[in-house]
Amino acid sequence: MLKLAAVLVFAASNAPALSAPEVLGTAPMPDVDVPSTGASTVVAFSGVLSPVTGVALSGRWTGVVRDNGGGTFPWSVDFAVSAQAPGGQSADTPEPWFGEISIADYPLADGFTGLPGVAGDGDWVLTFDSGAPAPYVVGLRDAQVHLLGDGPDVAFEYSDTTGQGNSWDRPFSIVGVSGLGPTDYHALTFTVARSGVYGFTSVLASGDDHFTILYKDTFDDTQPIADIHDYGLGNGFSPFGVPEGTSAFSQLLFEGTTYVWVTSQWASFRPNGPFTNTIVGPGEVMVAGAGCNGADLAEPVGQLDFSDVTAFLVAFASMDTSADLAAPAGQFDFSDVTAFLVLFGAGCP
Repeated sequence: MLKLAAVLVFAASNAPALSAPEVLGTAPMPDVDVPSTGASTVVAFSGVLSPVTGVALSGRWTGVVRDNGGGTFPWSVDFAVSAQAPGGQSADTPEPWFGEISIADYPLADGFTGLPGVAGDGDWVLTFDSGAPAPYVVGLRDAQVHLLGDGPDVAFEYSDTTGQGNSWDRPFSIVGVSGLGPTDYHALTFTVARSGVYGFTSVLASGDDHFTILYKDTFDDTQPIADIHDYGLGNGFSPFGVPEGTSAFSQLLFEGTTYVWVTSQWASFRPNGPFTNTIVGPGEVMVAGAGCNGADLAEPVGQLDFSDVTAFLVAFASMDTSADLAAPAGQFDFSDVTAFLVLFGAGCP
């Protein structure tokens, strides 16, 4: 049985980018081609009021000039970005920033921090390094730049097993399907309450190999490559340096968008087993189909009772984001109490 928990935490885990940055402002970026000599562009922002501590990008990678092996080179792990704020302060992407073996038509949705709380309004200079030698050229298409500010680390944790009786041929990246199936998987469909960078960590209790994949909008196990947004290797060979049995990655998620996180058995000849998954970001994770999710703040999940009322009052008194149920975000007042009462009164489906 799926067991869930939503709590406020103050320490990062072993997943990358768990500083829980939230989106403060967004502006479109011109399409950019990045040859071996690099490239730069300027993006103008206005109306960003909060201190900016990081930058995120969303859009689509493409291989303008790439190899002949299905677009498996250049690699996104070699791609780097430097963002210079209007005041001259700058921050660079960590290494590696991404974990994919190909940038051919690969979704771009990630961010990085490192700015000391700067003003956001004005011209931002973004400088790109493809990390690839000539003649290869990397392209960024339909991109947007997002300025990030510090948000709370809201952790959502659940436990289950990869043995669900499902069967699929899982992907091994965004460019191919594994020949190690059929394998079993568990799928969690969810949305988030605030746009920002979220960290994903999955730990298989046995320490054996497994694989997790994040899908955007839809998930169809007969089309395992379609709508992949990101993934994390759980076989000990992740570029993020996590141990075998742990899958970890970070991703820029948007409020109002549906995501599906799939936790998969590695191979048909590897055992299924229990896992614990954690999502950490600036907003609450809301599970699809849980109509009482906004008011369901305490165990048991899927049941509203006095324990949920008590949990709300405690969260409200401590200004925990789980009690921040109404606009404006970050402000705790009677509108949040009203929102809780409405959700509580609606019950669960």
